[in-house]
Amino acid sequence: MKVLRRVLTVLVGIALAAGIGLAGVRSAEAAPSKAVTWANAEVIRWKDGDTVVTSRGTIRLIGVDTPETGRCGASTATKWARKWAPAGSTVRLGNPKSVKDEDRYGRSLRYVVRKHVDVSRSQIVKGSKARYDSTDGYRWHPRQAGYHKTDKAHRNYSCKKKTSGGGSSAKPVGHSCPKPAPIKGNRPSHIYHLPGQRFYKITGPEICFSTESAARKAGYRKSKV
Repeated sequence: MKVLRRVLTVLVGIALAAGIGLAGVRSAEAAPSKAVTWANAEVIRWKDGDTVVTSRGTIRLIGVDTPETGRCGASTATKWARKWAPAGSTVRLGNPKSVKDEDRYGRSLRYVVRKHVDVSRSQIVKGSKARYDSTDGYRWHPRQAGYHKTDKAHRNYSCKKKTSGGGSSAKPVGHSCPKPAPIKGNRPSHIYHLPGQRFYKITGPEICFSTESAARKAGYRKSKV
């Protein structure tokens, strides 16, 4: 009987260990949380088509990349944002559990919805890109699949010709800067990134500089990382 009890004890231990292991696998493979918490805020002003100053601070829209100031489609994107959620209006800010709270510029990452208008999705319909999600190195968000489906159904903004400035700065092409002006400038934050710095490759520049002195003269400061 003692031998039988020992055998049973060992078998139970193996079964429990296997159960714990399986539970660990299930937990590791679990899908990202779809939970989103919502809060109301008042719109103060739109900086551009995807960045808005509210009574709860500066908000960067989740999952969309609108053209920056001075680039093709920028004024249109900003105009639509102001129409969908004008200054003084109340919007709902959605904070998905799967997305970090702020970006590297200190802006809160949120969905912005007024009545039945999801501003991110609406911007994609007008020509902006579905971006900054798990398909390009960022965190998954609950509306990601819908945004990409919308993006496939609508053409992105396009310019008839690409221009470049002379002297110390030039217009970027996509996410790249021309060789004569490789320093990437981010207009909303007024930060510039040098080749080899941590965020250089993933930064979408609004302006490119040939020298650091030119960037500083334009009011930009060097990225700390």
